[in-house]
Amino acid sequence: MRKSVDIFCRIVKYLRSEISVRVSFFIVVLFIFLVREYITSGASEKVSDMAFLLLKSSVFVFGIIILFSLITTLVPCLAYRRSKMKPEVKFTYTGTNEVICEVVCSKLLFPFTGTVKAGLTFDRQHDTLVVLKRLKHGQGYGRKHLTLPNIKNYDLDRVTLFFQDFFRMFSFKITFPCKASVTILPVSEDNVELPKVSSTMDKDEIRTDTVHRKEGELLHFKHFEVSDDIRRIVWPVYAKSKELVIRTVEMHNMYASKIDMYASFCNGYQNILEKTVSDTFLNSYKTDIWEAYKSLTKDNEVHFVPDQKSKTAVEYRNEVSAQISGMDWHSNNIEEYFGKSKVSVTCISSLISLRDIEKILDRFDTNTLVIFVSLKSCVGKISVKDVLREIFTIPEKKKINWKWMLSSNRRKVLNNDNAIRNTLISGNFNYVEL
Repeated sequence: MRKSVDIFCRIVKYLRSEISVRVSFFIVVLFIFLVREYITSGASEKVSDMAFLLLKSSVFVFGIIILFSLITTLVPCLAYRRSKMKPEVKFTYTGTNEVICEVVCSKLLFPFTGTVKAGLTFDRQHDTLVVLKRLKHGQGYGRKHLTLPNIKNYDLDRVTLFFQDFFRMFSFKITFPCKASVTILPVSEDNVELPKVSSTMDKDEIRTDTVHRKEGELLHFKHFEVSDDIRRIVWPVYAKSKELVIRTVEMHNMYASKIDMYASFCNGYQNILEKTVSDTFLNSYKTDIWEAYKSLTKDNEVHFVPDQKSKTAVEYRNEVSAQISGMDWHSNNIEEYFGKSKVSVTCISSLISLRDIEKILDRFDTNTLVIFVSLKSCVGKISVKDVLREIFTIPEKKKINWKWMLSSNRRKVLNNDNAIRNTLISGNFNYVEL
C-alpha cells in the first residue's frame, strides 16, 4: 500500500512539473463552462435581465484574465530563452556551517505582477526552489539557506526557471544543465566533553595559551644524583630502604600535544539496512565525530585520519568538517586502515561487526581513547505518547523512523551494539560512549 502511494505521489509530482497549466486554470475553465451551459440551457429565462448580463460579463472577464495571464507569462519565458543567457548559481559557507545559495539571472524579463522561481535539482532527486526578486537593469536575484536532508556532498544537476503569472494559472519552464557541488557540513552544539589524551608525537610546534601536563608527576620518583636538589629527597623512603630517592619535578608545557584521530566508517550491515535508515545513522555518526573532534582540539593539535578518499566542494578550505561530510559507509578491510601502530583516538560505530572489532583490539592499549558511537541512540526510547504525536501532529523533534522500528534486521544491529559494548568493558579499555 505504501509503495503504491509513493508511486502515485511521484506521478503527480512529475505531471505538476511537466504540465504548464495549474489547478487554478482548470477551476476557471470549469466555472466558464458551467455558466455557459446554464445560459444556453434555457434556464436563463428564469432570471432577470440584470443577472443574465452579469453572467455573460463574468464569462468575458474570466476569459480576458486567462488570455492576459497566458501572454504576460509566455512572452518573458520566450524572451529569456531567445537571449541564450544562463542562470548563475553560487554557494557560500557561513560560520555556522550553513550553506547559502544565490541565483543570479541577467537580462531577465519578469511576468507582469507574476514571479520567477529557480528550481535546483541535486542528485536528480532533491529539489530546492528559490524565488527571484526584480533588480535594476533586468536582473533577477534569489537567496536561500539550503536545507538538504543529509550531511554529504551534493551534485547540482540542473537549474530550472519557472515563469508564473499572478493568478498561478500558468507556469512555463526552461531547464539548464549545470555542474556544481555543495557540501552540507555537520553542525556542532559543543555538548561533548572528552578526557585528556596522551601525545603521540614528541615534537612541539603549536603554542597555546594554557599549560598542559607532560611526563613527570609528583608521584614519580628517581634515584638521587649529585646535581639534584636535596630538598626533594623523600626521607620516609630512605628510612625504610636506605636509598636516596627524590620526587621528579612536575613539568608543564606551553605547547599542545599532537594526537591522531581515526574514525572508521566500516559497515557490516550495509546490504541489509534500508537506505533511509542507513542515511539517518550516517548523519548522526558524522555529527558525533565532529563533536568529538572539536572537543579534542581544545587541548591538543588533532590530526584527523580519514579512512577513504573523498572529493568535497570546499577543498580550498581544507577543513576536517568537509572531510567528514564526504565520508560514506563502506565494507573495506578495517585492518588496513588502522595499520600496525598503536592508536591514540578512534571512533567506532555499532554498525562495525564484532568480528572486525576483534581484529583491531591489539592496536588499543590503556592510553587509547575509544569513542563508541551507539547508533541506536538516534531513535532512542519511544513511548506511546511519541507514537500518538507522530500520527496526529507534525513533531519538530524526535521523529520516529518507522522503517527502522519495523525492520527485521533491527535486532541484529542491537545485538551487535551490545556485544561491542561488552567487549570494551570486559577488556578494560578507555572508552567513551556517545
